[in-house]
Amino acid sequence: MEHSLTIKGLKIRYLQKGKGIPVVLLHGFSFNAETWVEIGLFDELAKEYHVYSFDMPYGAKSSSDKFSAEVRDEYAEFLSDMFKTLNIQKPVLLGASISGEVTLRYFIRGYSARAGIVVGPVNTKSLDAQLSRIPVPLLAIWGERDSISLPADSKLLESHVKNAEVHIIEGAGHPCYLDEPEKFKEIVKDFLKRSTA
Repeated sequence: MEHSLTIKGLKIRYLQKGKGIPVVLLHGFSFNAETWVEIGLFDELAKEYHVYSFDMPYGAKSSSDKFSAEVRDEYAEFLSDMFKTLNIQKPVLLGASISGEVTLRYFIRGYSARAGIVVGPVNTKSLDAQLSRIPVPLLAIWGERDSISLPADSKLLESHVKNAEVHIIEGAGHPCYLDEPEKFKEIVKDFLKRSTA
């Protein structure tokens, strides 16, 4: 289940399980690939999909002076390079917080994807003018009490992304998948079922 590869001189650890349509899980800034295992999402999705969970360069278990957290387009390019190396074609991407922003940038740049899920993506306003370029179905999930990425930012996605839908999880904060893991998993599974049919 655990593997590693080297991209641009940086060794990346990742988890892989299942068969079928590829689903890629990307963690937030203070987290790692195991976050999705800990809430049960990784194993649950692996029953129906080919699931990958990567330790991103900005994560708790990875670090590199080759990457600046301010250059988010570089991370989107990094993702594309990883997928080409592993022959991951037209994946569904799920990105939380900083990875949510990276996921949006990945779509805006026109890289290969089937659909996307962003969870409390940060800096959404900075992408305002480019969001209309996202061509894939997009699910945005926010915690009602998210004070880092405000749920009100969801209106930008609803108004600019053609195939966007938004879910607000009541009572949850920024890592809504930790606060309400069962609700979160049901929302994700429902979207995957519809967007990969």
